Amino acid sequence: MKKIFLIALSLFAFICADEFVESSSTFGGYGELHYDMEKDDGDGSLDFHRFIIYYKHQFNGKWSLMSEVELEHNMVGSESALGYKGGYVALEQAFLNYWNGDWGFKGGVVLVPAGITNEYHEPPTFMSVERPEYNKYIIPTTWFDNGFSFYGTMGDLNWNYTMVGDLNGDEIGDGIRSGRMKGFKSSTTDWTKTLQASWIGMEGLKVGGSITMNDAPVSDIVVQAVDGFWGIENVITGGCSDAMAYENEAACIAGDGNTWLELGVETNAIWNAPILGSTTSNNPIGVTLVEINATYSKDNMYARLEYGTINYTDNPSAKSSSGYYLDLGYNVADMMSCEGDLYLWTRTSSYNKDDDSDAKDISLFGVTYKPTNNISIKLETGESGDNDVMRMGLGYMF
Repeated sequence: MKKIFLIALSLFAFICADEFVESSSTFGGYGELHYDMEKDDGDGSLDFHRFIIYYKHQFNGKWSLMSEVELEHNMVGSESALGYKGGYVALEQAFLNYWNGDWGFKGGVVLVPAGITNEYHEPPTFMSVERPEYNKYIIPTTWFDNGFSFYGTMGDLNWNYTMVGDLNGDEIGDGIRSGRMKGFKSSTTDWTKTLQASWIGMEGLKVGGSITMNDAPVSDIVVQAVDGFWGIENVITGGCSDAMAYENEAACIAGDGNTWLELGVETNAIWNAPILGSTTSNNPIGVTLVEINATYSKDNMYARLEYGTINYTDNPSAKSSSGYYLDLGYNVADMMSCEGDLYLWTRTSSYNKDDDSDAKDISLFGVTYKPTNNISIKLETGESGDNDVMRMGLGYMF
């Protein structure tokens, strides 16, 4: 009986071994300094763009807490003598994570798994000084919100299904960047749903794609127009086009959770005052983002491609957005007898926040030196639209 008890106890300990892993906490982070020599009419600008602290706590072999707090542009709530405003503080990631070796779960503030750079946006992980403009305006990076992720592996295939709060349909214009809620008062009228998959079956190659969909809620517009001060009222409900069609209306006022009262007097002066009430979401803006990407890094060669397109439904500003960038590079450190990695690279890129207008074309050539792992020194030059580019950057992660 004693032997059976010991065998059973040993088996139980083996099954639950991860529960006895000692808990631990670790810190990390990343940051980057940018020197834009062409900014401010060639006077140049120095900007410590980002300073980020990671905090991780490992509860046991399967459960952990991940977090990322970011400070941008040195200060918060500050304003210089020249009138420049300071940066901001954001909680970009903060989630409980479960991982059993085959599949996992995240809950909290999570990243939307669209594109490469949105998930892996540390400075040493991309070649350019600034993040690619495609990732800024099309994806847009960094895109995070409150929600949940389910992810896992199946052989050479990685998959991820993420649900976060809605985009703000009132703020979506040319592109969805301004529609991000960043976890503040996130609604779940439709959920922003992203399905991502990637394949790593060839050494040095990763190919992936994602699709994101959301019916971004838009506030109803309730306009009460008064002809002079004699109390002749006309009530209009619906979209901006309905309100603008009314002959006495001078503007269309979008609600933000309240109904707005607009008084148009004979002199065409307009006074807006909130009144009690609430709005609903009758006409959401449908957003569908499709993104494909690939990276290749082997035998000193480096290549990265990202392409994405966004289709909108009922968006008065833009019907679609699209863009891409292609990076090609080669590590010449061995040829130069240089310690670390020394990449010469070039970028071809184009993006359009509104496909009915002209695209912005970008052409860059750069040098990225990594004296040791996770430190990068970058220099780039070229053209971005009609502007010349000459930038230098220092970046790190740990």
